[in-house]
Amino acid sequence: MFQKINTIGMFVIIAIGVILMVMTMSSGLTPEQSDCTDCGAVGSFIGLSYILLIVAILAALGGAVLQAVTNPGKLKGTLIGLVGMIVVLGLSYVLADSTVEPYYTGNISETTSRLSGAGLYAFYILFVLAVLSIAYSSVSRLLK
Repeated sequence: MFQKINTIGMFVIIAIGVILMVMTMSSGLTPEQSDCTDCGAVGSFIGLSYILLIVAILAALGGAVLQAVTNPGKLKGTLIGLVGMIVVLGLSYVLADSTVEPYYTGNISETTSRLSGAGLYAFYILFVLAVLSIAYSSVSRLLK
């Protein structure tokens, strides 16, 4: 029962997200207005997108808590994944440089530079891990 409700809710959120994306893209916003976040309908579409993001995050957290309560045996795998993600993010933050180059425009602080660098390092690490896991899976399947 819960799985059916979860699947229906997921498809409803996806459908609303796609509709908002199409409506935002077809709003007629010109490149000169690209920094405008409160331009009529576009501002409300962005607001609705934020609301959907919050709902999706709350649903994911609620589903994880409900799954942990109904099946505590799977909680170990979830905690291992969470700790792994924290390690990757921590390593990315340590590797990131906070140097602000003189050719950057706008208000770029050292913190902003370090966080964007950490995001890039996290992406690179996770990309390499994904490729390695796909390669390992393919090779192990061929050897069996």
